[in-house]
Amino acid sequence: MAYKIHEFSKMTGLTPYTLRFYEKEGLISVKRDPNNIRIYDDRNKEWIDFFMHLKKTGMTIEDLKQYLIWWHEGEATNQNRLDLLKKQKQIALEEMKQIQEGIDMLDYKIGVYTERVKNNPIKK
Repeated sequence: MAYKIHEFSKMTGLTPYTLRFYEKEGLISVKRDPNNIRIYDDRNKEWIDFFMHLKKTGMTIEDLKQYLIWWHEGEATNQNRLDLLKKQKQIALEEMKQIQEGIDMLDYKIGVYTERVKNNPIKK
């Protein structure tokens, strides 16, 4: 299927501005019609879905670009791509650990204040 930028924006949840930025940065390749209007396709959607998941792990634009370069270079770069994905997984796991530590502290403090409120209700 072929989609114009506003249709594709609705499909992906990305603003047209963001889509144009990703194109300018070389993260997506978009075909143009005879009137120079961007035409997105299902391959663009698959790539956007994949790289948005990578972005959720905190992967940088630079690493996304490098991944894409290696993808275009083909099978010879499989090890590079694998190493990059493994590195990003470790980064994401460390961030998850830190977030969990913060949540654990919140749970502790919530317990403390729940007890205080229960034992010493303030009368209005």
